[in-house]
Amino acid sequence: MKKRFAAAVCLIATALSLSACGGSGQTETTAAGGAAESTTAAPAAGVPAGGKVVRVAAVDPQVALDPQQYTYSIVMKITDNVTESLITTMEDGSLEPNLLTALPEVSEDGMTYSFELLPDVKFHNGETLKASDVKYSFERLVKLTKMATLMENVEGYKELADGAAEEMSGIQVQDDTHFTIKLVKPYAPFASVLSTGYCAIYPEAACEEAGDTWGMQVLYGTGPFKMDSYQSGVGVVLSRFDDYHGGAVKLDGLDYKFIEDVNTQVLEYQKGNVDYVDVDPSIYPVYSSNPQIKDQMHGFQPTGNYTLTFNAKTFPDPKVRQAIALSIDRKSICESILHGTATVPTSYIPAGIIGHDETLPEFEYNPEQAKTLLAEAGYPDGIDLRVTVNTKYQGNVAIVTAFQQQAKAAGIRVEVEQVDSAAWSDMKKNGGVDCGIANWYVDYSDPESMLYPMTKTDSNSSFWHNAEFDQLLEDGIATTDPAERQEIYAKAEHIMTREDWATTPLYNETKFYLLNPKITGFKMDATFRMFWKNADIQQ
Repeated sequence: MKKRFAAAVCLIATALSLSACGGSGQTETTAAGGAAESTTAAPAAGVPAGGKVVRVAAVDPQVALDPQQYTYSIVMKITDNVTESLITTMEDGSLEPNLLTALPEVSEDGMTYSFELLPDVKFHNGETLKASDVKYSFERLVKLTKMATLMENVEGYKELADGAAEEMSGIQVQDDTHFTIKLVKPYAPFASVLSTGYCAIYPEAACEEAGDTWGMQVLYGTGPFKMDSYQSGVGVVLSRFDDYHGGAVKLDGLDYKFIEDVNTQVLEYQKGNVDYVDVDPSIYPVYSSNPQIKDQMHGFQPTGNYTLTFNAKTFPDPKVRQAIALSIDRKSICESILHGTATVPTSYIPAGIIGHDETLPEFEYNPEQAKTLLAEAGYPDGIDLRVTVNTKYQGNVAIVTAFQQQAKAAGIRVEVEQVDSAAWSDMKKNGGVDCGIANWYVDYSDPESMLYPMTKTDSNSSFWHNAEFDQLLEDGIATTDPAERQEIYAKAEHIMTREDWATTPLYNETKFYLLNPKITGFKMDATFRMFWKNADIQQ
């Protein structure tokens, strides 16, 4: 969340393990803060009593469950189990066909992709997946604008985006199962882009009929689970889709329970009321040392990072942006607020991806140099800096509050502005965020998935553009040679974070979650996407 990509994203709550679900609703808690050994739980609405239902502690998105409109990871954690894309990116970065009979055939010039859909794939409303639904979904993505530039290399994109056409001429439907996509230039990551959650396929007629209720009251996909209900302040209930093209899954359903407070999430886990919780760094030390649940805690390193992103319209001078970057004591934040679960980054592109430069030093805290830079930029008395933070992510509020104190030494007077998710989305879109915390996780292991959003979209509120950077990204997608791509993307990243200071990395994290030990077949991967189709509950 996220690539033209992805992913947008969050710092969320803790996850502890629980026992099996399904039954009378009675639970039993152990002493000393241990996890419950419940064997029965009230079934979610729409799921048969006694069924295998995984209960997930979740944060209320407060928006439509539609990644084409809202790129939050808390949205995709749900929709990834309802909707599907044509292609799947595997953990090792390889691609596998999902709704296709095989990966697309590519013409010799690299500009035409030919696809064949699996026959008789059903949407949750009983309609059969057709090539016209694919065309509709990709054109809808462009019309909604949020992640439109995922399709910018498709012929006819500009005309559709500008409102001069009603469709993209580059997507041609031959029949119900065959279609082609023609690009305006070779674009090496295109098949990987089609694996992202933003490129999920929707049924045209049902989506159009639902209108503004899509993702709120109605959401049909081809995934292993179908949405039964979505109630703000309560949760989302999914049940098994028996006509799933991959074969019916073992779970009867998923019950996402909206619990905002991270401590309450853990308490609900301990009571036996939820089976999965994300462990927020603020409470990680408490529960990682609890002998009764620490063995139920799992960690993984998502491929991405947290950054402090600047609005280049508000702060057009790179010296000012650099000064702000130098006024953050990242090491203190990693050790105190994040309790050692994070490290100070050396680059925006994380290790393991082409373009990561291992020779770079950690981003430093140097308030004296920051003051000098501000004076050179014409601000000898310092600056006022408004940092906006989404209250959905309580950890971010703590980080910005710490930064408020740290920045004083550099002559930077920080005002912390806390807003809800709806206001945050509107402010980002309209350029109302002068400075804010953003996080980004790759949807697949390609450097473009890290760098692309900073200049081709305004999803990170930067409104920053650099001609040399843009050209490097163009060069990067035009070659498949790893050595050439390493040089290209390392240079691009250096321009962005150490020359223009368009954004500054804050930390690289390790995420933790608690999972009911009776649940098998679930694994969180580095893209921070949550898939339950292979999971089961051992009773």
